[in-house]
Amino acid sequence: MGSKTIKFLLVRPKFSSIIANLEPLGLEYVAGLCRDLNIECEIFDEFQYSRYFRFNRLVRKIKKGGFNFVGFTSNANTTDYIIRTANRLKKKFPHLYITVGGPEAELNYKDFFTDSIDFVYHDNGLNSMKNALLGGFAPEVLEKQTGICFKVNNKWIIKEKGKPVDCFITRPDRTAFREGLKKNFIFLKGSFALVKASFSCPFSCTFCYCAKMNSGVYTERDIFDVINEIEEIDHPRIWFVDDTFLINKERVEIFCNEIIRRKINKHFMAYSRADFLAENPDILPLMYKAGFRDILVGLEAINDEFLEDYNKQTSREINVKAIKNLRNNNIVCNGLFVVSHKSSKQDFKTLRKFIKENNLLWVVFGIFTPYKGTDAYEEYKDRLIKFKSKRLDGLHITIKPEKMSSFMFMLRVYMLYVYTYPKIWFRTIFKTAYDTKRTGWF
Repeated sequence: MGSKTIKFLLVRPKFSSIIANLEPLGLEYVAGLCRDLNIECEIFDEFQYSRYFRFNRLVRKIKKGGFNFVGFTSNANTTDYIIRTANRLKKKFPHLYITVGGPEAELNYKDFFTDSIDFVYHDNGLNSMKNALLGGFAPEVLEKQTGICFKVNNKWIIKEKGKPVDCFITRPDRTAFREGLKKNFIFLKGSFALVKASFSCPFSCTFCYCAKMNSGVYTERDIFDVINEIEEIDHPRIWFVDDTFLINKERVEIFCNEIIRRKINKHFMAYSRADFLAENPDILPLMYKAGFRDILVGLEAINDEFLEDYNKQTSREINVKAIKNLRNNNIVCNGLFVVSHKSSKQDFKTLRKFIKENNLLWVVFGIFTPYKGTDAYEEYKDRLIKFKSKRLDGLHITIKPEKMSSFMFMLRVYMLYVYTYPKIWFRTIFKTAYDTKRTGWF
């Protein structure tokens, strides 16, 4: 393998999503590494194509490009597809070297230990990938790396993770973003370039595995390096995909002041916990001035009992205060809710009432899903139903509802969207969707 010239095709599998189609940032970092090492590499983003004939399309791409390495990025809802596709590819191309990385591989790498997959990457950072690429994935090179799994004589060798990281060793190659820009979107918001400014999360919500990343250690990139990267991106809208960008108030102030000083005029969107927004209203005017227009807030629930179940360490009162502070500073609160399997008919009614009373326009609902690798999975693994990869998207039931039938539960989840989304459409059409003080449909 070490004597071969590597031609790498990086594949992002398509999955169902009506809310967003984003750039494949994880693969773009690997592509950036290949660019730095003068290794031929291309991203094949299935989100740019129809779901039909996807395997035949991939086969044609491999043949036409003469690729001898194929790397998949994995999420919880694409695991089974990747394994099936790898099996089919291996039958057509017996000498194809197939690798898997991404969030799901980082936490559940053993799930990809199949005959057709040759290499699984679960390390923090990209140093081991750099060395593997330089060494042509030769076993003697891989043996010296951390955070990888590979086969020798059909036996899997597991190398433990390396140390947590606090920076990237390359810039992402955003060719795929530029080429796919016409299909890049967030529901009614337009297209966004993605930036990652930190690793892991300092909190431990039971349903989220972000805190498990980077060996469970929260670290931050140098904020000036982040600003330099943003300045290089030729796009007006930036989404920080950190689990929560607003943690360190001083760091946020430095970021905003430097953005203003450099006259970087962009629309920023970021995640935040409700407690930061409730406790730090004084920083919001500066954030608005710097370009923050969208904050995605993990409200999760309006019931203190459910918030405690999720180990959210917030409360209904804190959620209300966070929404109010954003509204008063003309920043849109995008409320993210997790619908519990414990919800009653009254809980659904109360949630709709909460949305109306707090003038929440932009909302997203996800069904509580105990993803493998999270604390919730350990708690609920004996109660899981229809726990298949393609259903792990927050849109399907994986734990039987306790207070109603599955049919009625799903009907009430759908009705949440029927209740809220027509108003978003109308406000977008009338260009008032970012008027946080407006309460009506127009």
